[in-house]
Order: sequence, then structure tokens, then C-alpha cells
Amino acid sequence: MSRLLLLIVLAVLTWIYFPETRVMLLDVAEPVVVPVVRWSTEEEMEQIARNVVEHERLTGQMPAGSAWLGWLAYRYPSSDVTLDPWGTVYQLEISRDSVWVLSFGPDRTRRTGDDFRVSAPRG
Repeated sequence: MSRLLLLIVLAVLTWIYFPETRVMLLDVAEPVVVPVVRWSTEEEMEQIARNVVEHERLTGQMPAGSAWLGWLAYRYPSSDVTLDPWGTVYQLEISRDSVWVLSFGPDRTRRTGDDFRVSAPRG
């Protein structure tokens, strides 16, 4: 464990003092970092999806279409929650029985292999 901590400290110091190595370090760290970030993001997205279902239960309306961004801004004043870790606003899709919150993933492009989504059942 102490070796791992030492490697992390060295990577951070290299990141700070040698900016030209940042791209290389990101490439090396990506296989480890992206799954951890994605796991954390999925939990956040699940909470948002549950909150959307709860909003529908309380108001009878779904914050869809143009109302989605307003609802996100009202419900989560901090942009840390309305944006995925790659800086893209979460998207909402609604089906007859579920609500889906989507992230476009690290490439920030819709309908690519790194997109992911979570759902919550509608009551």
C-alpha cells in the first residue's frame, strides 16, 4: 500500500512540475481512473433519476424537454451535480415505465461506446 501511495505522490509531483508529461500520465491512468469516476457518476445519476420520479409523483409532471435544464438548476444549484465529470449536462429520457439519466462519457459525444445511463422505475 505504501508503494502505491508513493507512486501516486510521484505522479502528482510530475504532473505539477512537468506539464508536458500530463498527457502521458492521463493515458497511463485512464484505465484505472475512468471506471472509478464512472462508478461514482452512476451513483449520482441514480439519485437524480429517483428525484425525477419523486418530482413526478409529487407534481404529476415530468421535467422533460426544455423544463429539464430548469429543473436541474432548481433542484441542484451547484453545477457539480448537474454536469457529469467530463463537463456535459446530464440528459433525461423517459419511457412508459422508466426514467433514464444519461451521460455522454469521456468523449462527450452522444451514441458512442463510452456513453452510459441509469434508470429508475416510474411508479
